[in-house]
Amino acid sequence: MPSAHALQAAVKRLSPHLIVTALLLCGCAANTALVGSSGVPMGTVKVASTTFGNVTLAPTACVSGEHRLFLGADFLDGSRGTVLRLILEPTGETKFRVFDAASPLNPGIVFERAACSKALVSLERTGWQIDDIHDVRISLDLDCRTASGDSLQGTLSVAHCH
Repeated sequence: MPSAHALQAAVKRLSPHLIVTALLLCGCAANTALVGSSGVPMGTVKVASTTFGNVTLAPTACVSGEHRLFLGADFLDGSRGTVLRLILEPTGETKFRVFDAASPLNPGIVFERAACSKALVSLERTGWQIDDIHDVRISLDLDCRTASGDSLQGTLSVAHCH
């Protein structure tokens, strides 16, 4: 049987580890390093259309589609008031929609994945969840053209989209 002095020494040695473990388990500390500029999308997308003209979108915010009950995300270019929406359908289809943030019910332009010569899409959960909304990591590499001649080209990525 260990002596009382040996038990006190063991508790002193383990205390910092127990405190850190308790903080991690209760969610009071991050157990991984967060990527810099975590919620700010990087990259640009060029849109050429009769609806929007020739514009380059440089999104400043990403919002998970779970807020609007769809799998995907909205990339907002606040300076233009334009949104690029990534939609992942339950059928496995992927769509990209460009629309005016002030008129979200107007159709805007929809690009089906079949209209893209390149549509590399990655969406994965980061393991974080806030208010029942999963934080996601997204990357897009697009080159799409509709039959009417509208086009969408560029790359975007974001480490934390909530």
